[in-house]
Amino acid sequence: PSFLEVPGAKEVGVELFSMSKSYNMPGWRMGFVCGNPRMIHALARIKSYLDYGAFQPIQIASIVALEGEQAVVKDIVELHRKRRDVLVDGLNKIGWCVPEPKGTMFVWAPIPESFRAMGSLEFSKLLINECKVAVSPGIGFGEYGEGFVRFALVENEQRIRQALRGLKTLAAR
Repeated sequence: PSFLEVPGAKEVGVELFSMSKSYNMPGWRMGFVCGNPRMIHALARIKSYLDYGAFQPIQIASIVALEGEQAVVKDIVELHRKRRDVLVDGLNKIGWCVPEPKGTMFVWAPIPESFRAMGSLEFSKLLINECKVAVSPGIGFGEYGEGFVRFALVENEQRIRQALRGLKTLAAR
């Protein structure tokens, strides 16, 4: 549900949207804001002090995505669901208990108990060095991220299975 669906919301607030997940444009740093015009104007002014705007081809690609056939959004959701299922099922099979996220292109995994004392940064280094698997350490997202690592569902299912084979060697320790 959208905040803007609430009667009167457009008069008192704004909602930010990202092109990253819905249109498979992660890293492009493209999005938009809807809602109260005065608040949008203030946000635009603040943003003008931070950067000079987005690269025009990215803007055009975003327009094409928004104005084009929206069935692609369902396809992208299904793609991430399949990748999520492969990763979460695989992690659980090797003994790494990971809850299934409902709707995202990321999987937040609690660090296995036997490695938790390392912290998320050192555990992430261990995964890249020993398993050849890159994750984001939870501490990078703030103090409440500590104890977790974040997997991005950006690789195809075959590469996710390859990563799971590497992680299985660590789980056997």
